[in-house]
Amino acid sequence: MKIRQVMKKRVITVKTGDTLEKIAKMLFDHDISGVLVLNGEKKLVGLISEKDIYRQIYPNPRDFNSNPELFLDHEEMEEKVKEVRNLKAEDFMRHNVVVLGSEDPIMKAGALMLAHGVNRLPVMDGDKIVGIVSRRDIYRAIFKKHLK
Repeated sequence: MKIRQVMKKRVITVKTGDTLEKIAKMLFDHDISGVLVLNGEKKLVGLISEKDIYRQIYPNPRDFNSNPELFLDHEEMEEKVKEVRNLKAEDFMRHNVVVLGSEDPIMKAGALMLAHGVNRLPVMDGDKIVGIVSRRDIYRAIFKKHLK
């Protein structure tokens, strides 16, 4: 099976200057868990997932290990949401985006997702974004063909 057979062709994108608040709203409104980030020339430069937004809100693991009480002050954590709402996409996006071609096999996508710890990959034909494929898309395709 090829990526083109399972990818979503409707791709939601944001700009490098869009705020965390705007991006979080887009994720919520479109019921998706990640978006691609484009620069002013409409070139793919990054990816943002719910996990990336969570990382801006919650203390990182090093902070937790040295100050576990940071995880206990939930009111302060909620205040942090207000502090990070105006962060720009370019400030917290993942820069090194792994991409696929539409003719790549779906098993390659699954392997890349596991190897890189991501749940979605952009699908490119040359410099053009033609889709996005998620872990769920891969799982469903494999299930339908081999496991049902």
